[in-house]
Formats: sequence, C-alpha cells, structure tokens
Amino acid sequence: MDYEDKAKAVADCLLSYRRDESGWKVCRKSNDVVVSWRPSSEFPGNVYKGEGIVSGSPEKVWECLKPVPNGFRVKWDSNVKRFELLEQIMEDISICRTVTPSAAMGIIAPRDFVDVILVKQYEDGSISSNATNVSHPSCPPQPGYVRGFNHACGCICIPVSGPGWPPSTLCGRLILPFQHG
Repeated sequence: MDYEDKAKAVADCLLSYRRDESGWKVCRKSNDVVVSWRPSSEFPGNVYKGEGIVSGSPEKVWECLKPVPNGFRVKWDSNVKRFELLEQIMEDISICRTVTPSAAMGIIAPRDFVDVILVKQYEDGSISSNATNVSHPSCPPQPGYVRGFNHACGCICIPVSGPGWPPSTLCGRLILPFQHG
C-alpha cells in the first residue's frame, strides 16, 4: 500500500472542504464552538466540522492536538484511551493506532482505529493533521476491540488576528463519520 499517496490524497480532500464554504449548515452553536454539516462529496451521508477560537498561537494550540504517543490529547480527550505509533513512514507521515474506551455504560464496545496520518504546515502558518483508515501488517484486529474505519478526518489550527486581539487560533475538526465492523 502506498501510504504516502493515500495521506496526501486525504490532505487534498480536507483542504478542499476547508476552502469550499458553500453548503454548510449550522446544527449547534455555543458561545465558543460552532458545529456545522453538509452532504459529503466522498460518500453517501454528511460531513461535520466543529470550529472555535482558542487563545494562543497555532504552535501552542497544536501541542494539545497533535497526534503523538503520550501527547496532551490522550490526557485531555476522554474519547482517546491510547495512541500508538505503529510506523514512521516519513518525518510528516505515520501509521498510528488509536484506542477508544467503551461508551454508554458498556453498550458501545471499545474501538480501535488504524490510520495513516499526515501532519502538514501551510505558508499561512496553519498546521493540520489529515488521517484515514489503512491496514497495517503489525496491527491486525485485536481481541476486545471493534475495528473502526475512519473516512478522511483531521484537525487544523489556523492563525487569526484582529485589532487588539492576543495571538489566537481558529481550531477546526473535520469529522466524516466512521464505519465499524
């Protein structure tokens, strides 16, 4: 499998969603976060994005989001129980396994996901993770977990500024619903 090509295709897909603002409909809004949806151009169904402004530079905010073993995300995100590096393909491309806990008092089984992830930095200072499911020989389905299969998904940190604003970052998360076994 050509992991590099797959990762770059996901990054292109997510960038196209970022650039094309048409068709998004707000489904939930709070003081801090807006969640929107629109029909997917990749599969039957919808894609979702959440966005909010966070105080801090993209680099500082990224430290809390970046997909690395023992990173901050495992500490603050109760939906991520464990994050494992399976293979470093290139400096910016890796194969990782994410383990999620059971939910709904055990009605929903723990899941694991194996994804290729491309971390990309853009000229405007944005930083993104771009991921989708892959198979990897070192990680067949594990007992006790339902193997999930992510469509293209990722996070992006975009620098924003305004008169009198401190350094801030627009954080976005594009979620394309996963398939599971």
